[in-house]
Amino acid sequence: APDNTKFPLNVYSMLSSSFASSKRRLQAEHSSLIDSALNKQSLRSQALEEARARRAREKEAASAQRAASHERLLHEEEQLFLTREKGGGVLFSSELRVTALACASLHDSGASKNIRRRADKILLPSSAKAELENQPGFVKGSPSFAITANGKTTHAGLLGFGAPDQQIGLPPSILENLNIDDADVGKIQGVQVHVQYVRLPKGQSAKFQPVQAGFEERVSGGDVEAALQTELLTRCTLTAGDTLHVPSSEGTTLTVRVVGAEPESAVQVVDVDLEAIVLPSEEAEAAMEAARRREAALEEARRAFEAAHPPPPSKPAPAKMKAAAPESDEQQAPQPSAEERRRAALEALEKRR
Repeated sequence: APDNTKFPLNVYSMLSSSFASSKRRLQAEHSSLIDSALNKQSLRSQALEEARARRAREKEAASAQRAASHERLLHEEEQLFLTREKGGGVLFSSELRVTALACASLHDSGASKNIRRRADKILLPSSAKAELENQPGFVKGSPSFAITANGKTTHAGLLGFGAPDQQIGLPPSILENLNIDDADVGKIQGVQVHVQYVRLPKGQSAKFQPVQAGFEERVSGGDVEAALQTELLTRCTLTAGDTLHVPSSEGTTLTVRVVGAEPESAVQVVDVDLEAIVLPSEEAEAAMEAARRREAALEEARRAFEAAHPPPPSKPAPAKMKAAAPESDEQQAPQPSAEERRRAALEALEKRR
């Protein structure tokens, strides 16, 4: 039978309020679930983007590393080719230490052999001998080497292979041209230099510049060409930037710079007819430059004086000549005109030169 039970009004209100509360709770839970799902999706998208960006960066870094490695290999191959080309097909490039022991061995070996051209000859270790002589392009007669240290490069010949392992003996002239102090050579570790086998062309001409003024008058014997020839007979090579020392008539030495050489900046001077070009000394050039500056300063002062004291305008001749006044016994000396004063000032300025 149909249930015709009727609920009180307050029961209906309670049920309606409960249903509304449940609905709101369910809607809030649904919104929370949707927000959580959207947040998770956003985090996944962000993680994917970061992963893609990381892979792109890694790929770019790997590509840059491969390019840098390739560039480095090309540079090494180019340097190897240039080194071999400079050596005429012989490849020898090494880092060696200049020590007092090796330099002493060099001095003793050169003195015992009585070799004249030993002012720029070096002593290499025995390991370098096998490395050089096993290459067919190595010239035993007069090999040349480029020595680099302290940002400077000079060249040298070879005295022998008697230096200790990983060491090199350098003569005083090479040490001076490389700015290496004796105190540094005396240290336990010595001074590291780079040594490379090279082939130098025979010298055709060289430019020399004395440091001290009056070089031609002060050189020993008064013969500049003979003095330079005597110094060159003690050397095998000549490099632009090197410093030479020639004896003076006063019992001291005169310093000479090698300004340049032909056909290259570094040449061999063994069995060559070298043209020596002697330039004005550094002190003479400094004196000429100072004189030139003084001359320019005086010229500027003269122009400034003329601008400040222009000549007076010329006066037109009077139409009629006045009769000359009779001369008195006590006539005063005439005063100089403005033009005469201007000329006197210019003459005084010229005398100051």
